[in-house]
Amino acid sequence: MKVICNRGALLEALTVAGNVVAARTPKPVLQCVKVTAADDRLTIAATDLEVAIRYSDSQVQIEQPGEALLPADKFRDIVRESVDDTLALEVTGDTANIRGQDSHFKIFTQKASDFPPVPDFEGDADLEIAGGLLKQLIGQTLFAAARESTRYAFNGVLLSAKGKKIDLVSTDGRRLAQAKGDLISDKLPKEGAKAIIPSKALTLLDKLIDDPEEAVAVQVRENQVIFHTSSATLTSNLVEGQFPPYDDVIPKDTDKKMTAATADFLSAIRRAALLTTEESKGVRLQFSKKGLVLTSRSPESGEATINFPCKYEGADMEIGFNPTFLTDALRVVDSDEISLELTAPNRPGLLKGGPNFLYVIMPVNLQ
Repeated sequence: MKVICNRGALLEALTVAGNVVAARTPKPVLQCVKVTAADDRLTIAATDLEVAIRYSDSQVQIEQPGEALLPADKFRDIVRESVDDTLALEVTGDTANIRGQDSHFKIFTQKASDFPPVPDFEGDADLEIAGGLLKQLIGQTLFAAARESTRYAFNGVLLSAKGKKIDLVSTDGRRLAQAKGDLISDKLPKEGAKAIIPSKALTLLDKLIDDPEEAVAVQVRENQVIFHTSSATLTSNLVEGQFPPYDDVIPKDTDKKMTAATADFLSAIRRAALLTTEESKGVRLQFSKKGLVLTSRSPESGEATINFPCKYEGADMEIGFNPTFLTDALRVVDSDEISLELTAPNRPGLLKGGPNFLYVIMPVNLQ
């Protein structure tokens, strides 16, 4: 194999693939990237056996096609530290030579045939969605997924698609986020499709989407999901387990409602949170016809009181929330105005931002 590569494009491909490469593994091949030169493209493939990626670089000149298995970290470091606009990569036997104008690196390769197969996107898409919308849906849900839960379904985001509509839902047991959007097209059966996608895969997918106007093609299989853009294909195993019946968690009988500007409410919450601590991680919200008063206190720091004018309908009420959970949601709202619907101090609140985003948050007990 012999190719001339644009260094910047090659570094981008290696950086993206490097997010998948296993940091620690008893299988040395999983710490490598598979480089394939064919059809006027250089394809970089990586996998940790849970998530796999194929990233194509068209800014190459292929003098001799072929494939090789190179150590991901060394290869990336060489490309990153190089000062050349282009680099020559030549592989013969078990050795890869990387040459710049004033440099020559020789690194040892492994057998390309030992690398696990990385799926490519073949056939028709089950559904297509605009890249910008998909990034938005990921941003509005991924933050609420559990980091490490024994309930495995909480460690991912539920994707539901049916009738040209798509929903993403996530929860960690203390909050739930749901974001909705429209598909460009779908070839799903009448019952639609559901899949719990690992957080790692969605984090990588978010980084892969460059053009908000480009369609992302998706295939949902029994135990895998495949996302495809013009430059990359991302494959992920699905999270096993049953996602909780989240519709049952969304409050239906709210009788109190606050309406406010998103940015102003976010500012008020952030200011009230300044005097909370890990031990007193809660902000008290006192609602009345006069508006909202936010208070927080901690024995070590002191007290904070924020008077926040807003529109409020319903009986007076006092409730406590974790301010971090509120600010997490308010940061991803894409509407200028939000509403917070309530029932009782010991019942969850329902925050809505526009017609396509809702967020359920459990109250905290404030002494």
